[in-house]
Amino acid sequence: MRHRGAIGTTASPVSPGTWWRGAWLLLLFLVAPWAHAGTPYPLFGPAPMEPAVATYRALPGEQPPQDFRTLSAWRASRQAIPRISMYGGDYWLVASLPPTFLDRDWVVTFSNTYYRQASLHVLGDDGTRQSFDAGRGIDTNFMLRGLAPVNLQPGHRYAVVIRVTTPFFTAPPRVDLQTREQYRRRLTSESALMLLSLGVLCGLGVFILFVGLWTRNASYTLYGCQSLILMAGWASFFGLPEDWLGLRDGRFNFTLWFILVPVVHAPFTIRFLELARHAPRATRIGYGIVIASLVALPVSLALPSLAFLIATIAITSVVLFSASCGLWAMLNGIRQARFFALAYVCVLVPGAVILPVNFGLMASPVDNADLLTLIGNSCEAMLLAFALADHVKLVQAARERFRQGMLDAVARASTDPLTGLGNRLAFNMRIEEIVGQAGDIATPGSWQVAVIDLDGLKQINDSEGHARGDALLQAAANGLAALPCDGRAFRLGGDEFAVIAFGDELAMHRLTRALVRLDEKLSRQGFSSAGLSFGVCRAPSGSAPGAAEFTALVRQADRMMYEHKARRRTPPSEAERPESPTPGDREIRSEP
Repeated sequence: MRHRGAIGTTASPVSPGTWWRGAWLLLLFLVAPWAHAGTPYPLFGPAPMEPAVATYRALPGEQPPQDFRTLSAWRASRQAIPRISMYGGDYWLVASLPPTFLDRDWVVTFSNTYYRQASLHVLGDDGTRQSFDAGRGIDTNFMLRGLAPVNLQPGHRYAVVIRVTTPFFTAPPRVDLQTREQYRRRLTSESALMLLSLGVLCGLGVFILFVGLWTRNASYTLYGCQSLILMAGWASFFGLPEDWLGLRDGRFNFTLWFILVPVVHAPFTIRFLELARHAPRATRIGYGIVIASLVALPVSLALPSLAFLIATIAITSVVLFSASCGLWAMLNGIRQARFFALAYVCVLVPGAVILPVNFGLMASPVDNADLLTLIGNSCEAMLLAFALADHVKLVQAARERFRQGMLDAVARASTDPLTGLGNRLAFNMRIEEIVGQAGDIATPGSWQVAVIDLDGLKQINDSEGHARGDALLQAAANGLAALPCDGRAFRLGGDEFAVIAFGDELAMHRLTRALVRLDEKLSRQGFSSAGLSFGVCRAPSGSAPGAAEFTALVRQADRMMYEHKARRRTPPSEAERPESPTPGDREIRSEP
């Protein structure tokens, strides 16, 4: 079986399931180089120092060490654990800060992972203790950044002790140390990129949602909803509702937004790529992801520690589904899949970086994998917008081809193939067009109708053959097409012709004389037994005739044509002959 693409190209199908598996292999291939990453690569500013972190379980009511001197005993009384659980809990994180030189103003940052509440204590062997709170709704916090602006004296030793409470982690936590100037530069860069990316998602979402609702296009509406949901999810992740609007989300955190993404994104993929027509099996998989995501929403509320794991699985599933379907559609000749498939490269690359981090398989290989993923989402949104624009272009081109095809079909159906004149259908359409003109005629004159019969055609067909008869028809048609009048000639069928023209009475006389000259011209071209019988009538000046008036006009011209034909067949009597006859002199009756 073969599938036909959206623009009529036929290509051999490749199973969407094959590309689903291929997408997983591609993702693993992209992940492999990062698996052995050491120090996070600085993408967004100066690289921070990253001291080693020891992890301990925290029990209710436990207090941090009072000062640096009691830290060793405090740590000895606890048993370190090899790693934190990604499902959250209460933990102590302890890191010894490296020796500092020259600069005294530093910033200790605990911000590479999501958490609900944390308290940071910087203890020094000089007897100093500097404490800060961080987390959701903390006034000193900025965009989910647990930061401690501290003063570190050169030559002294310091340690940071953090107690963190959270329903889940999004990455293995780490502690960064930078000078305030380095931190300012990094914060400026990250904040600008974050707000720009959120602005792209919001702007595209609002605009395309409006277009979708206005045009009642489901693909546009779903895409607009998807961009706005992603924007809300990332804004919630970076703490904008809390920092900007003063909201407190409690259990309604960013994971709910990301679980909602497949609910609109899978149907968008299905509709945009027309999978219901091209790949029914992939369509069923897509709607299965939708149902699973809807079921996962109440589960994530009931089990908050699993919320981030559920959101990660939901997002990963729908991205792999859409990426594999887009690649399959592109290889099967579906034109609108070009930008669609490219968009998912922008998601798969940062996804390959952040996915193993989200599952706790390794530390983040870049200094801010979440921001890198947000930037990937905004690039994906722009490329999907290009895909929608490209789809509009393809639809418009298809409509134009259809319109032109219809015009060509109408032209072929209304054109006589032998003579190139309009046929009876074109004649009737022209009458309907004239009758449809409402009101008075702006220019002086009136509509004129000439009905013409080509005499002698049957005799020529019988005596000289049909080829000669066709030549006669073409000669008469060429002469009628070149008549000096503002009108158009038609072949009504067989040896019947007609002319519809517009002009005054003088123009009608010119038309009559031109028909006489054409009659003489046919004789000079070797068609001696042929001739034209015709009648010419004109409507009253100053108004467009109605259907009944135009029908009467055609009937009158037809009657006059038969009268002319009868006179041509009956030779005039001697008394009626003119004294000096001229070739082609014929009596033409015309009525205003």
